[in-house]
Formats: sequence, C-alpha cells, structure tokens
Amino acid sequence: MYHLDNVEWTKCWALLLLIVASIECKNDQSELTKSVTEVVEDPCASIKCGFGQECVFDHDNNEAECICIRACPQNDDLRRRVCSNYNETWQSDCHLMKHRCDCLEEQTDSKYCTYEHKHMHIDYYGECKDIEPCQDDVLEDFPRRMRDWLDNIISLSRVEVTESKQDMAHKWIDAIIWKFCDLDKEPHDRYVSRHELFPLRAPLLSMESCISDFLDGCDSNADHKITLVEWGKCLGASPDEMKDKCNQFISKV
Repeated sequence: MYHLDNVEWTKCWALLLLIVASIECKNDQSELTKSVTEVVEDPCASIKCGFGQECVFDHDNNEAECICIRACPQNDDLRRRVCSNYNETWQSDCHLMKHRCDCLEEQTDSKYCTYEHKHMHIDYYGECKDIEPCQDDVLEDFPRRMRDWLDNIISLSRVEVTESKQDMAHKWIDAIIWKFCDLDKEPHDRYVSRHELFPLRAPLLSMESCISDFLDGCDSNADHKITLVEWGKCLGASPDEMKDKCNQFISKV
C-alpha cells in the first residue's frame, strides 16, 4: 500500500486549507454582498410623494419623508414653460409645483404666496396666451379629428390593437378604447377622472381651443368622471362597440 511521506502530507493539508479558505471567503463575500444590498436599499422606493414634493431620508428620525422640492433645474427652453390656471407663466412644471408646495407648507415669504398660489395647478404647457374661443363648427368636427389622431398614434406605435386583417374595419374603435385604457392610470377603475385627463388636455389646449369643451361634453352626467361608454359616445361609437379590452391592451404595451 502506498503511504504519503511528510512532504506530501504537508502539500495535501496546504491544498485542503486553501480549498476551505476559498469556500469561507466566498461565503463571507456572499454575506457581505447581502449586507451591502440591504444597506443601500432605497428607503424612498415605497414612498409616494405629492405634487411638488420629493422623498428624502431623515437621518435624525431614521425614516424617509416627503418634503417640498428643494431646487428645480434652470430652464431656458420656452417649450417647457407652463401656464397656471390663474394665467401665470412659470419656468417649468417643477417651479410651479415647488412654489405651491412651499406656500402650503409656509416655507417661503408670505408676500410671495397668495390664495391663488396655494391652489394653482398647470392649466396647459407653454407660455400663457389668449386662447381663442371654441367655435361651434370646430367643436362639431372635433370627434372626427380626435379619432383620426388616435388612429395615427396606433399606426405609428408598437401597440397592436387588432388581431387580424378582418378587424381593420374596427381599428378606430379599438384605438379609442386603447386611449381610454391609457388614460385610466391610477386607480385602474375603468373611470377616467379630471386628473387623469390632464396628460391629454394640457399639451393640446394652447393649440386646440375646443379640447376642454370636448372633454366636458364626454362627461354626460357631470359626475367628474368618464366611463368607457361615455368616452365612446362622444367619439361617435355606439355602446355595443365599446368593449372593455384594457387588460388586453395593457399586456401588449
């Protein structure tokens, strides 16, 4: 039988110790990585702040909290200006919402805070200007132009709202259903609130003076929320054509 001499025993023990040390090192690195991951986890990840606020970590209380935005980036782009509901131009949406928050929290000189500043919101994008009154003939034609616009968006996007060529005749129906689902952000309750209409209204108001009247007309019972059937009706679709396909469309986005 072969026996290891002292030198070979020493080499074997050295190799064994290296293997054990390597395993322990990997375990230590794994624990360290886990520890570091736990330490750097963003405490603000689960915090949702209001308009004009940002989340910061309060080291004194060891917790995340929402405070008014501390600083907004300088904006020299006129296209990023916003007009408030009190017809006042602001440098950006950040500047408007920060000032509103500062006034509500009494974090700025009161002489710069009026009642309007505490209740202002973005009316539309761009500098304030005189909006032409909505003409009756333009409002009457608005649903057709809106349908065409939505149809073009679908055509240019990667969202597939039809499953076969036989469905192409109903593409405009699916396009307006898709837009309703797109507007119904939070909560996904199959109602579109005034707040949820903002992404559609604000960018268009300075160019389309009838957008507000059109959207108001969609809310046929004036309950400040639009149903899928109401949305379809104001765009020329019958109730039978307005099928709830939101889950289908959302899964394809």
